[in-house]
Amino acid sequence: MAILTTPAPQKYLMPRDQNAVGPQNDAERRLYDLVKEGMDGGPSQETSIADLSAELRSRIRGKR
Repeated sequence: MAILTTPAPQKYLMPRDQNAVGPQNDAERRLYDLVKEGMDGGPSQETSIADLSAELRSRIRGKR
């Protein structure tokens, strides 16, 4: 007896056009906007890992 299966959906969406450049749908457009905002945001502050972990610990303690 043959078992019919449906094809698995594509894991990664391919561009609709091989020559397409830029975001192709809303999800790609939102991601593009976030990346662009980060790149255009200017230089970042230099922070040590110790400072970041201390800030994280203080925020966690504040929520308890």
